Parts: sequence; structure tokens; C-alpha cells
Amino acid sequence: MVMLIFAVVMTLISSSFTNIVRSSSQLGKRVETDIGGLIGLELMRGDLELAGIGLPYALPSAINYTEAPDSLQLVPGYPETQAYKYNDGPAPVAPFAYRIGSNIGFNGSDYLVVKGTPLGASRVCRSWCYLNYSSRTSPSRVEPELKLGGRDRAIVLRTGVGADGSPTRELVANGRNFTFFLDKILDREFAPKQRGDSHLVYGVELGDSGGTWLNYPFNRSDYFIRRSEISPLCNEGTGTLYKTTINQNGSPTKYPILDCAADMQVVLYLDTNRDGVDDYHSDSLESVLKAEELREQLKEVRVYILAQEGKKDPGYQYPVSSPDRAILVGDPELDDSLGHVWSAPTMSATFGAQWRNYRWKVYTIVVKPKNL
Repeated sequence: MVMLIFAVVMTLISSSFTNIVRSSSQLGKRVETDIGGLIGLELMRGDLELAGIGLPYALPSAINYTEAPDSLQLVPGYPETQAYKYNDGPAPVAPFAYRIGSNIGFNGSDYLVVKGTPLGASRVCRSWCYLNYSSRTSPSRVEPELKLGGRDRAIVLRTGVGADGSPTRELVANGRNFTFFLDKILDREFAPKQRGDSHLVYGVELGDSGGTWLNYPFNRSDYFIRRSEISPLCNEGTGTLYKTTINQNGSPTKYPILDCAADMQVVLYLDTNRDGVDDYHSDSLESVLKAEELREQLKEVRVYILAQEGKKDPGYQYPVSSPDRAILVGDPELDDSLGHVWSAPTMSATFGAQWRNYRWKVYTIVVKPKNL
């Protein structure tokens, strides 16, 4: 009898210990995923804020360029995500700071493109300085400063105020060439022609041995979800959120920033009547005809990302109050068409019958553009 009681007690202790270990493992992995995800999403938030820096408002008529080549397909199987479809142009059209492909990617997610000189991967792309009448640079006093002598590649913008009082930024070029090499002796063709002119130099890319011109006069990062190199802990219906820089030679450099990503939706908040309050919301730029209108009307950019937290937990049931609206990836105060409503049957069809054994979270990034 004593042995029977002892065996029952040991079985209960063993079972409790197993549950404690399983719970600790789940919590530890969930915290690890959160930390990794937060770092990646902070990178994305920073890029959204930097969009627009160094973008010209006007280009010389002789200028033409290509950002992404026609052959670049970053999300296989989704033809509307071909990177070239988010090129601006043909030049001399002023580039947009943001471009969005709505519901055209993995699991119906959006494809987001942000543009500006700081959105590359080189050490010079977040630096700038002044160029004076004597074709000499003066420091911006913002670290890191641009250094001369390495033939790093930059652009020059002529800035000022137009006849209507609005700011101007015109790309400076020497014929068809808009690449300004940071050499010991600078090209005088890019310097101000009059003492009162203001020219700013923005670093874009490192120099190369061949002295190659820039392919396009800014940098660009594309954000998307694709199914590749995914963690075995992720649900098979999820993918990875990537940031990809389109390099000046047309090749991509990919950075995975969030595992187990299931959906991404982007919404632009616009103030069309200029009264200081957003009155129009869009998940594409079809309604915005010019980059100038986007600069003047855009008040806020929001990105919603649905992702799995931690690994599958058979002892957990994701709460569902309405099967028709199990998860909303978007702003609940806006029309459903601007986001993505996942019903319980759709979740089951995409992520499997055990989808409720996963913890799902919608991350929200809110940015008020200040550099357009």
C-alpha cells in the first residue's frame, strides 16, 4: 500500500514537472521571438521615417535611370511583386518616397517600397554636406561626415524656394551624369553658379575601382513576406518578413527581420483639404497622381504585421469572439478593404486546423513623415 501511494505521488510530481518545463520553454522562446522581432521592426520604423531624405522634387530633362531591373523577382510566385513595377518614371518624373502594392503578395499581404538616400547599406548613405560656390564642401556637423578622396558616390540637390513660396529641390547634373564623386578635386559643374545658391551633397554609395556612375539618384528598400529559410518552429502557413536593398548595380541584398510573419498591410493617412486632419485613407497610390501631392497630403503611415509568437502550444487556444472576424490586420476604425479580415475558416485553411494552438499578434508601426 505504501509503495502504491509513493508511485502515485511520484507520477503527479513528474507530470507537474513536465508541465512546468513545457511552460518555461514556451515562455522563453516567446520572449526570444519578441526581442528579435522588435529589433527588426524598429529597423523598419526607422526606414519609414528616413523615406524622402535626399529625393529630388525635379530632375533635368536629359536624365533617365532605372531602379530595379525587369528580371528582379523577390517574391517567387507572385508576379505583381516584381520589383521593377515600383520604379518611378520614366524620368524625369520626381520619385515617390513610398510605393505600395496592395494585397498582391504572400497570403494577400502588401508589398512596401521606401525611397531616399539613407535607405542603402553603405557607410556613406546617411551622410551629407554643403557644396559652396568655390566647389569646396563644408561640413554638415552631423556625424558621420562625408569624407573626400575615396571617390565615394553622391548626388547634389539645388535647394531653395519657388515663386509660390514652396520649397524646391532640383537634381544637379552634368549633361546626363548625376553622379558627384567625392574626390580630392571636386567637379565644378556641380557647384553653385551664383554665390547665393544653396547646394547640398547627399552620400549614396561607396566608390568602386571602375569609377562607375550611380544607377539611380537615391537608395531604395523593399519590404515583403516570402516563404523561404523559415524556422521549423513557425507555422507552415507563415513566412519571413524581409527588408531588401536594391543596390546600385541592380542586385538585391536581403535581410530577414521577422520570423513567422503571416500578413502585412500598409495604410496611408492623407489630408486632402489641408486643414491639418487626415480625411482620406489609401492602401495604394492610385489616387495620388504626383509625388508632390503625396508630399503635401501625407500625414501618417501605418504598417500592420500579423505574426506568430512562440511555438505551437497544444495547451493553448487562441481566443475567438467572432468566427467571421477572428483577426483584423488593420485599423478597426477604417473600412475593412484597407486591411485584411481573417475569418476562423480562412485561418484554418491557411495555417491548419490547429491554428488556435498558436499565439497570434498584430504589430502596429505608426510613423509621421517629416522628411518629405
